[in-house]
Amino acid sequence: MLETMRYAPMNMTIGKNPVVHYTLPQALEAGEIVRYAVVVGFRKVTWTGRISAINNGKIMVRLEKGPFRGFNASHQFVDEGNLTGCYDEFSFQGFSEFPEEAFAKVMANASIVYAVASRKDTRDAMLAIESKKQTQGFTAIDQSATAG
Repeated sequence: MLETMRYAPMNMTIGKNPVVHYTLPQALEAGEIVRYAVVVGFRKVTWTGRISAINNGKIMVRLEKGPFRGFNASHQFVDEGNLTGCYDEFSFQGFSEFPEEAFAKVMANASIVYAVASRKDTRDAMLAIESKKQTQGFTAIDQSATAG
């Protein structure tokens, strides 16, 4: 699950209810950046957080850049047999782009979307592109070696 969460969803169905999604960095280490978005209809609010600590499998994140004075989050992924339990907590302080009450209402109605299948599609597309680049690189090397 952690590996899949490192890819942004390729596509998601957005309805009237707000959705939140985030993308983990390639390396889960203190100082790495986590990307967040909340989407409501045609409006999208994005921000980034920096991993401040990882403790007992719980990832703690603080605001790096965004429309808030403060943001804290925790993300935990727990093996529950054949499933992975995902537990997320968010807190926001001070808003610069919109009234706090409006954002609080949006977040109260928001659902976290993991979009695992869509993230796997992104991963597959990125791996296919990387494979093609490597194949083209090997072909170029092979052609230059036989050109003389």
